[in-house]
Amino acid sequence: MQSTPLRYLRADFDDLEEYAPVKPLDVLAAEIGVPIDRLVKLDANENLYGPLPEIRAAIEQADLHIYPDPGQAALREAIAGYAGVAPEQVVAGTGADELIDIVLRLTMPDAVVNVTPTFGMYQFLAQVNRSRVIEVPRDGGFAPDIEGIARAVEDGARVVFLTSPNNPTGNALTPEQVDALCQLDALIVVDEAYIEFGGRTATGKLAKFGNLVILRTFSKWAALAGLRVGYALCHPDLALRMMAIKQPYNVNIAADVAARAAIEHRGQIQEMVRSIVAERDRMARLLAQTGWLRPLPSEANFVLFEVLGRSALDVRDGLRRQGVLVRYYNRPDLHNYIRISAGRPEDTDRLVAALHHLEPA
Repeated sequence: MQSTPLRYLRADFDDLEEYAPVKPLDVLAAEIGVPIDRLVKLDANENLYGPLPEIRAAIEQADLHIYPDPGQAALREAIAGYAGVAPEQVVAGTGADELIDIVLRLTMPDAVVNVTPTFGMYQFLAQVNRSRVIEVPRDGGFAPDIEGIARAVEDGARVVFLTSPNNPTGNALTPEQVDALCQLDALIVVDEAYIEFGGRTATGKLAKFGNLVILRTFSKWAALAGLRVGYALCHPDLALRMMAIKQPYNVNIAADVAARAAIEHRGQIQEMVRSIVAERDRMARLLAQTGWLRPLPSEANFVLFEVLGRSALDVRDGLRRQGVLVRYYNRPDLHNYIRISAGRPEDTDRLVAALHHLEPA
């Protein structure tokens, strides 16, 4: 009798909680029975304008048959100029997700702090790296509990993850909160994936706090989610060691040249970002007029809505049947909330029309 290969797996595999990613358009279209060009994808905080023609041209001209630079010299220099730091403070990765994993593999912490509700990859990757996850719930207004985080650090946590602006709540850390966090005896990882949409950056504090790591991505503002390119900003000593343990060719050629082209043409992209921010605010105003959707203030490219007097799951499903996709969270701390990404004006119009076609509560 042939033995099962599963007996060779790590003993805690069955205890790992899978991360639930969003599905691609072709799969969703087949599931819902709606043509791809009729889908309104407002569930993944993507930039629906897509990348600039100049970025596509840069990819087309790239030497895809050559391995990328393992030292990321040109990319790190471009990112440093964009972020206002030195190149030796930059580490690029396959999206910010890889950088979260690199931080965890480099530190191997017994415990990490996860400030919930927030981005699910912190808990997922911490468990993959066999770290204990200490959850510190946010308060009723979704502000982080700084005292609770401090107690978790005293309890043995050596890495603290926070998103600013936070996903899915949309609120950013204040400078005072960052100062208080960085005075703790832990590595403080501030994920600024949505910073270009209005959040307050902590980059000015890198010179003061050696235990601060800032994560960013080109997925949201530059519309490069499909290429998976992000970066970390941190103390040069830490960056040196992150570079030492990353996969040598982690950022592929297409992602490298696209990211540098995005930085080169950032003025044009920032105009697009301003359009997204304006559409975020317009969407919040229009949906608030329903009387049963309460928008939370947001500094990101999405809005979290509390659903009043009806089921958020039913709203999600009713919109889905019409080809409009929004994010629903089946968890107690987000009970009856939905998150809706800011798209283009025509996407908002389709969303509003679909909401009007829902059955009355």
